[in-house]
Amino acid sequence: MSLKPKEKILESSFALFREKGFQATGIAEILERAGAYKKTLYDHFKSKDDIGFEYLNYLSEQQRIVMLKVLGKANDLSDFIEKWVNFIVRNQRNTSRKDCPIALFSGEISHLNQFDTYRNRAVQHVLETVEFCILKFEPNLRSDLVKSLSYELYMSYLGGLRLYALTKDRKVIERMKSQMIHSAQRLIKA
Repeated sequence: MSLKPKEKILESSFALFREKGFQATGIAEILERAGAYKKTLYDHFKSKDDIGFEYLNYLSEQQRIVMLKVLGKANDLSDFIEKWVNFIVRNQRNTSRKDCPIALFSGEISHLNQFDTYRNRAVQHVLETVEFCILKFEPNLRSDLVKSLSYELYMSYLGGLRLYALTKDRKVIERMKSQMIHSAQRLIKA
């Protein structure tokens, strides 16, 4: 089945954003890769920023899909964290731009105020998914602890992936995983 023009533009844009970054990607490159015309792009999007907004939504939804997929295979919260991190690391092997995709993209656009709402929404979507996963294994955990743990897990994930991207040291991933599991165990006992 052939993709519709809007889908081709999005797919091409997302691939270029991953490969080169948002700011280094031009409209002409997107159109060339998509095999689309400028008019077609502007029929669907006001600007490249609109495609960037779609990209943030896509990235947060992809993280949700991954977490829910891992959730279905996990036996408990520690096992979920272990499997989530392992999935992330396997996925990192397939890209030259190693880091959390939302953080990487957000870093590029941090000076562009028009992205603030979309970036915050994407992060909130991921945090809510982490909370959902926590509650699957710890349904009686107080809501403030669920929220706190979701932040701790996501911050460890972001920091760990960033440090791994900088050092390429596999021990960073193991420390990240260990820290995440420790945070979960500590807050669950609270």
